Amino acid sequence: MTDFAYLADELDRLRDGHLLRRCLCVDSPQGPVVRLADGSEKVLFCSNNYLNLAGDRRIVEAACRAMRDYGFGSAAARLISGTMRPHCELEQAMADFLGKAAALYLPSGWAANQALLTALPQKGDLVLMDRYDHASIIDAVRACPAEFRTYRRDRPQRLEYYLAQGHYRRRFIVTESVFSMDGDSADLELLVDLKRRYGAILIVDEAHGLGCLGAGGAGLCQEQGILDHVDLVVAPLGKALAAGGGIVAGPQVVIDYLINTARPFIFTTAPPPGIAAGAVEALSIIQAEPQRRQRLQDNAAYLREQLTGMGLDIGQSTTHVIPVLLGASETALAVSSALYEAGYYAAAIRPPTVPPNTARLRISVQADHSRDHLDGFCKALGKVLNS
Repeated sequence: MTDFAYLADELDRLRDGHLLRRCLCVDSPQGPVVRLADGSEKVLFCSNNYLNLAGDRRIVEAACRAMRDYGFGSAAARLISGTMRPHCELEQAMADFLGKAAALYLPSGWAANQALLTALPQKGDLVLMDRYDHASIIDAVRACPAEFRTYRRDRPQRLEYYLAQGHYRRRFIVTESVFSMDGDSADLELLVDLKRRYGAILIVDEAHGLGCLGAGGAGLCQEQGILDHVDLVVAPLGKALAAGGGIVAGPQVVIDYLINTARPFIFTTAPPPGIAAGAVEALSIIQAEPQRRQRLQDNAAYLREQLTGMGLDIGQSTTHVIPVLLGASETALAVSSALYEAGYYAAAIRPPTVPPNTARLRISVQADHSRDHLDGFCKALGKVLNS
């Protein structure tokens, strides 16, 4: 037998540094309150189920209808026999929703970024990404043949400096819209201006903006009025849409190119058709029920106000993602554990997900959180921090 003792040593090192992770099993539909495998119920503050669609019966029924009509699995890659009608319907619906000519559906948001960012930038190109972009963006850019540099969104001078370099064939700017750990937003209007001035290609990942922001729910690009000027949108579907998979939306020629060259698309089995059908129904609900977005934003504004009134550091958050910055990983773990015992599930986020000494609670607000949920959480958190 192979000796994996070295892995045990690594796990011990993580444990000693308060960085060891484990999964907690949820034994109920996702919602503002969930039941855990041990039978306890917790008010949930770390889910991306922003619009509370994960348990919506209309979406469940749409997925079930698709499974009855098309079966459970797609059983092949998309370019073999795995492309099924629900996949095509979702791609058309998302292209229309995002105002783009075409869209491509992949099994995850991670796969969508990998497909786009490993296939599109070529040798001789330059990719400029926000230093706090999601790991799926960072890993994809590192794997592509182009050169890359990072910039800070509060210091756009570095971004412009590299855009002005004349020896690159093409320049790509890649950013999240809402940053998943900090809850602040990219200045997309500035990025559009720089893109125009320097002839760059702008790619925006709307993982945490899709469904939650914009007059129609199409994300921060729509809210800032620049959706038509963004070249490519990556739209992971596992957050507000409560589905699975990820969309790349943009010009038809780009989508055709990805279909023919993107390895994460070519060499993987297509998502189950029921998930695609559920996502189509979720998209319909998002467009028909803007009150969900309004409740979400009202809850987020209220919670930000309460937390700052308690003297807590929530960084630059302006959205439904609210960090409570605690510093040391040990502190974040202790606070999370005490809240859990008090009936509130808010996971501790620690390095390497966030930079060293910036461990936090990443509070995710939901549209269906009641005022009692929000007030109770603040009261429990205050008690934990003052004990």
